[in-house]
Amino acid sequence: MMRYFSIFLFTILLGIPQFSLAQVKDCSKFKDGKFRLKNPKTKKIAIITRDGDKQTEKMQDEPEVYDFDIKWIDACSYTVTPTPATSARNKKVVDLGTMTVTITKMTDSSYTQTVKIANYPKYRRTDEMVIVREKSE
Repeated sequence: MMRYFSIFLFTILLGIPQFSLAQVKDCSKFKDGKFRLKNPKTKKIAIITRDGDKQTEKMQDEPEVYDFDIKWIDACSYTVTPTPATSARNKKVVDLGTMTVTITKMTDSSYTQTVKIANYPKYRRTDEMVIVREKSE
C-alpha cells in the first residue's frame, strides 16, 4: 500500500513542473509590430505601431499621431505612458494617467487585451488587437 502511495505521489510531483510550464504564455510576437484596434463604442479604427519601448497610435482618417513609452512588466503585461510631446498636444491623456495593458488571450493573428487606467481604478476595457500584415510586393 505504501509503495503505491509513493508511486502515486512521485507521478504527481513529476507532472507539476510540466503542467506549470504549459501555463506560461509567450506574448513575444506582440511586443513589436503593427496592430489594428476597433473602438467598441465609436467603431473608429486605430492603427498602433509598437517598436521596442515606443508605441505610436493613429486614428484612421485623422491626422494626429500620438507617441507613448512602453515598459514591459512581465511577459504579457506592459504600461503605456504618453511622451512629453503627446502630453503637450493632448491634455486628456495626462488626466488618464498610465495605462496598464495585459494580454489575456492569443491567436496566430490577434490578441485580446485588458486595459486599466491609473487615475480611474474602476475602469476596465477589453479589446481585440489584430496584427496588420504588410502586403508583399
